[in-house]
Amino acid sequence: MNLSAKTIGFKNITKINLHPLAKKLYELMIEAYIAGGQAEYLKLISDRFDCYPSLPIHNVSLISKGANKYLLIGGCFSPVFNLRELNESNTIFLSYKTSKKDIKPEHKKNVEKEFDQDVIDFIFMDFIRSMSLTSLKRPGSIESALRKITQDYNSDIWNEVFDNSRSYLRQADYAELLDMDRNTIKNHSNHL
Repeated sequence: MNLSAKTIGFKNITKINLHPLAKKLYELMIEAYIAGGQAEYLKLISDRFDCYPSLPIHNVSLISKGANKYLLIGGCFSPVFNLRELNESNTIFLSYKTSKKDIKPEHKKNVEKEFDQDVIDFIFMDFIRSMSLTSLKRPGSIESALRKITQDYNSDIWNEVFDNSRSYLRQADYAELLDMDRNTIKNHSNHL
């Protein structure tokens, strides 16, 4: 990846939205908690962390989309994440951009395309890291939707991380990531 980051300050006028891919994956993760009967857990864990508003419990990654406008690309795959409650006292903001310098005008479109792909790869890597640490009771409930998302957002991450020839997440890879039996994953998705 050709990304570089720097910390940024948060202003009251700063607008942060989730990148479309990050939004889909975040919603899918929340859906998995609910499918596992963990809605009360989500509320409980969120309430516990709300009582420490001055501690940086979030470390989010952003890309700039103009003056005081950002798309969130990482740090949102956690049950304590709440986009509306991000602020300077509870969040460390990292803004990413391409690390390529002195780009000639004729190469700008290609660099933008590479940056967009690096962002997709970054989001998937953050999701992989987060999913490997979750406390989901029924993670297999989202496997088919997750595979569809990985097919819609093309990335070589899957064949690099899981050493397969596919450019999307397979059920066997998902089971390996979560250290679960593949049949367990399949049973989760079949019993909804």
